[in-house]
Amino acid sequence: MTTVYQNLLSLINEGTLGVIERVDLPSRTERLRPIPSAFAVGLLGPWLMRQFPRGQLWNHQSLALEAIAGGNNVVVATGTASGKSLIFQLPLLQAALEESGRALVLYPLKALLGDQLARWRGIAIDLGLPASSVVELSGDVDTFDRADLLGQARIVVATPDVVQSWIMRNVTIPTVRDFLRDLRYLVLDEAHTYESVFGSNTAYLLRRVFAAKHRIARGSANRLQIIAATATIRNPEEHLQALTGHPFVSISEDQDGSPRHSRILLHLAAPTDGAESALRDVLDKVTAGVADGRDGTLIAFLDSRQGVERVSAGFESDDIVPYRGGYESSDRKTIEKRMREGSLRAVVATSALELGIDIPGMTVGINVGVPASKKAFRQRLGRVGRASPGIFAVLADQAAFTKLGSTFREYYEGSVEPSYLYLDNRFIAYAHAKCLLDEGEQMGVADRHPPGGTEWPKHFGQVFGYALPGGVRPRAFDIINQMATTASSPHLAFPLRQIGEANFTLVAGPRNAAERIGDIAHNQAIREAYPGALYRHYKRPLKVREWRAGAFDRSIRLEKALDKRSTRPVLYTSINLGLDADSIIDGRAMSASNGVLAEVAMRVNESVVGFRVGSSTHLYKDLRASDPGMAKRQRDFDTTGVVIRIEEPWFVGGSGEQAKLRQAFADALYEILVREKSIAPHDLDRASTRIALISSGAPHKVTDTVVIYDAVYGGLRLTEPLFSEFGSFVERLKRAAQAAKHEAFIDLRTAEAICDWYEGLGEGLAVGGGAPPARDGELLVYAPGSRVSVRRNGMLIERVIAEPSYQDVLGERTLVYSCEGVDGKHFILPDTIEPSGQDWRQVYWNPETGGFTELDAELGAF
Repeated sequence: MTTVYQNLLSLINEGTLGVIERVDLPSRTERLRPIPSAFAVGLLGPWLMRQFPRGQLWNHQSLALEAIAGGNNVVVATGTASGKSLIFQLPLLQAALEESGRALVLYPLKALLGDQLARWRGIAIDLGLPASSVVELSGDVDTFDRADLLGQARIVVATPDVVQSWIMRNVTIPTVRDFLRDLRYLVLDEAHTYESVFGSNTAYLLRRVFAAKHRIARGSANRLQIIAATATIRNPEEHLQALTGHPFVSISEDQDGSPRHSRILLHLAAPTDGAESALRDVLDKVTAGVADGRDGTLIAFLDSRQGVERVSAGFESDDIVPYRGGYESSDRKTIEKRMREGSLRAVVATSALELGIDIPGMTVGINVGVPASKKAFRQRLGRVGRASPGIFAVLADQAAFTKLGSTFREYYEGSVEPSYLYLDNRFIAYAHAKCLLDEGEQMGVADRHPPGGTEWPKHFGQVFGYALPGGVRPRAFDIINQMATTASSPHLAFPLRQIGEANFTLVAGPRNAAERIGDIAHNQAIREAYPGALYRHYKRPLKVREWRAGAFDRSIRLEKALDKRSTRPVLYTSINLGLDADSIIDGRAMSASNGVLAEVAMRVNESVVGFRVGSSTHLYKDLRASDPGMAKRQRDFDTTGVVIRIEEPWFVGGSGEQAKLRQAFADALYEILVREKSIAPHDLDRASTRIALISSGAPHKVTDTVVIYDAVYGGLRLTEPLFSEFGSFVERLKRAAQAAKHEAFIDLRTAEAICDWYEGLGEGLAVGGGAPPARDGELLVYAPGSRVSVRRNGMLIERVIAEPSYQDVLGERTLVYSCEGVDGKHFILPDTIEPSGQDWRQVYWNPETGGFTELDAELGAF
C-alpha cells in the first residue's frame, strides 16, 4: 500500500510533474536547557518531571518560561511545531492548581480553538484538575450556558469574536465581573493574524478588556500578564506593543531549540488559467492507491471559498473533503475529527486551516498559486512534515515568481513581512467608542473621556467625543452610527473581522422553511452568493434564489440546484475621486504636466449585474421581469487609495491596447503590494476603467488612470506604501520584465516609460494638474429613476431622480439633479446625495447630446 508522500515523490522523480524549482530543507537536531526552577517545584513540578524525565526543555521554551516567571509580557516568535503551546500552558495551569488567578486564551479561528481545547483538557485532567476548569467560549457554545461555564472556569479558551459579542456585552453579569477581576493571564496565540481589519479591531477590544478590569478591580487585583505566540512575524515586540499597549520581551527564531524533519519545497508548473483543474489532476494522481490518511494526509490550500468547493466536488469519494469559513459548527467539527483519526486522504482548504492545527500525519501540502504573503506561506508549509519528512509544493504558472522579480528560493528565504495595524482608522475607533460607552453605562458610569487602565491610541479621544450622546460628529459617521443605534447592542453591530458592514446569514430551503447553513460577508456575497449563482456548500450544489437586506433580516436564501454548471459574476467597479486639496490625504501628491500620483479619498461602488454560465451571459435587467429575486446587488463605500494618472498617448484610451496596458499595470501593482507588504488580498483592489474624476462637482469619465484602493469601509491606508515607495515598485517591474520576458505583467519598454514619467514628477499639484480631460465628454451620474437619499437639516429624505442637467448656480455652471416631490420639482446637488438600498444605478451621460450609456455596455470588453 502506498502513501501520498511516496506517490508525490515518485511523480517528481519520474518527471511526470513539471518541477520549475526545488529547495531542500535539511533536518535539525534539538537544543536543550534545564526547566526553570519556578516551574520545577510545587504542584506542577512532579507532573513536569514525568513528562520530561531529563529535567530539560527545548532551549526557547526554557528561556521563555524564565521571562514569564520574571513577570514580563512575552512574545515567542519561533518556527511551526516548536512547542510554543507548552510555554503558555505551564504558567496558566500552575495558576489554576494554586488558585492564584484565572486566564483567557484567545485563538483567532474556531478550527484552531477546537484543535487545542482537547489538549488543554487532557493536561488539566492529568494534573488532577476538574474538567470544568477549562471551558470553551465561542459561537458554538449556547449563550444560555456561557455564564455557568465561566463561573466554574480557571482557564477560558475563546475566540476574540465571543469576547466582543458576549463577554464585553455582559460586563455586569456577576460571573463576568468576577472573571475579569481575577484575570491574571491573557494569551494571544498566532499573534501575527492580529493585523489589518481584524487586528485593529482586536487591539481596541483588548484595551476595552483592560479598562473594564481596571474599573471592576479598582486596583486590588493581580497585574495582568500577556503571553503571545507566533511562528511568522517581523518586529514581534513592536507589533505586540501596538496591539496591546504594553511592552514585551521577545524569544526569537535564533533561540529555537526544537528539532525539525527534512522537507522538500517545490514550484510545480500549472497553466495560468486552469489552476483548479491542475490541482484536481495532481490530487487524483497523488491520492491514487492510498487507502486512508493513517500513513499521511494531503492538505491543499486554495484562496477561494467556492474554488475549494469546486475542486473537492470533483471527487465522489467522501475521504477528499472541503474545509472553509462559513460552515456550521457540526460540519466543521466532523472534518476536524476525521483529520485527527486519519480517515481522510486529502483536505482542500482555505486559510481557515493554515493556523496551528496539529495533525502529525500531514505529509504533503499543495498551494494553488503563490500565497498572498510569506507569512501565509510559512504557516501553510508548517502544516506538513511535523512528525516525519514532508513535501510542500506551490502549484503556479512557470513565471509566477520571476514576473514578481524574484525566484522561488528568494521568496522562501526572504524575511516575512511586517504586520500592520491601523489604529487611527476613524470608523474602527468610532465602533469601539460606542461599545466602550455601552460598557460604561452598564457599570453606571457616564464617561466624557476614554477611561483609564490602558493606553489608548493617539486620536481616539477625539473620535470618542463624536460618539458621546449628543456629540457633534462629521457626516461621514452617520452610517456607522446608525448601525450602532438600530442593533440591540453595539457589540453585535460591529463584528471584529470587518468595518461598517454586517454579515448575511445563509439559509437553504423553501421560503417558509429555510434553515441556517452558515454566514457570509457582504463583499464575499456579491462575488460568490449573488442572485442566480451556483453556490457549493460542503460539496452540495445550491442556487441563490433571493437576497433579503432589510434592517432586521439580512439573509440569502438558497435552494437545491438543478443546473450544476458553475457560474461567474458579471461584476464591475466604478470609482469617484477628486484631486483637490480636500480629497488628497496629508498633501501626498506629485504631479507634472503629463500626470499625477496621489493618495486620495474616494467612493467605490461594486455591483453584480448578472452572471455567466459557460459562454452565456444573463443580465438581471433581462431576468427581473420573470423573477423579481434576480436583481442587481451592490456595495457602496468610502475608502482611500493611490491614483496614478499618466497622460501619455501610450497609456490613454477607452479600449484597445492602452486599456489592456492599464489593466496589466494595475494588476502588477496590486500583486506586488499584496505580497511585499503582507496585505490580505481581499483588503485591496484595483481599477483601470469606470473611473470618474470629480471637478466642479461633476464626475468626469477618465481613461488615463489606474487606482489601487483599500477594499474596506473607511479605508485603512493600506496603499500608502505605493505612494511613498513608488520608485521601488517600478524598479521591481523592470526587473520582472527582464526575468519573465513575455510572461511579465508589462514589458520592459513600458516599465522604463513609467519610470521616466515618475522621475519627471514634482512635489504637489502642478497648475492645472488634475483637470478632467474634455475629450471623453461623459459624466458618471445617477440614472433617471434611481431611488437615493438626500440630507436635509441632518435628516435623510428619500428622493427619486428624474434627470441630470447643468444649471447656473451662483454664477457657475454646475451639475444638478431634478426630482419630483409632493410640492413640485426640486433640484439637488450631487454632494448632498447618499445612495442607500439597492434601487439605484449609475450611467454615463453626455451633456452635449443628453444621451445615456449603460455601464453594462463596457462589460463585453473586460
